[in-house]
Amino acid sequence: MRRLASTSASSAGASRERSRSPETAADPKRRSTTRRRHLLLAAGIGLIVLAADQATKAWASSNLPYDRLVPVIPHWFGFGLLHNSGAAFGSLGGRNQVLTLVTIGLLVAFGWLLFRGALYGPLAAASLGAVLGGGLGNLADRVRLGSVVDFIQLRPWPADFNLADVAIRVGALLLVASVFLQGSRRTRPG
Repeated sequence: MRRLASTSASSAGASRERSRSPETAADPKRRSTTRRRHLLLAAGIGLIVLAADQATKAWASSNLPYDRLVPVIPHWFGFGLLHNSGAAFGSLGGRNQVLTLVTIGLLVAFGWLLFRGALYGPLAAASLGAVLGGGLGNLADRVRLGSVVDFIQLRPWPADFNLADVAIRVGALLLVASVFLQGSRRTRPG
């Protein structure tokens, strides 16, 4: 019985080692450097997303009319300033405190995934950075303004949005892709 437990523990460890790239699995120092690089990549992307989001929202707040569309491509694309106190598509309107707490919880969960190294690789790091940067941008609005500044209108998309929303959605899609790619690497023979 004891031998079986030992064998399954060693095979679980071997499985983890196989899922990493051959270079990083063999060398803990290189694995640490790679992890540090991925953290820096995520932090860099997160900061760029946060800065771009806040800068575009500041521009929109001072240059766009409130609740009126400024068409760029008529019937398809334009800008118009709105304050969304709800979630996506205006749902849960007026529940800013609840949404703020949910946002904080999700940011902590995604941050934990990043720092724990539960997901690895440059694609996972970049996608987590985009999600965290976008989440922090919308959280900053909720805390500071009591609502999120939305200013991009793209039809037939049913709701207005901002750069943070784009980063969150693209980051989430890339995160799902990275999980599938990691899973396919683990199931390969060898």
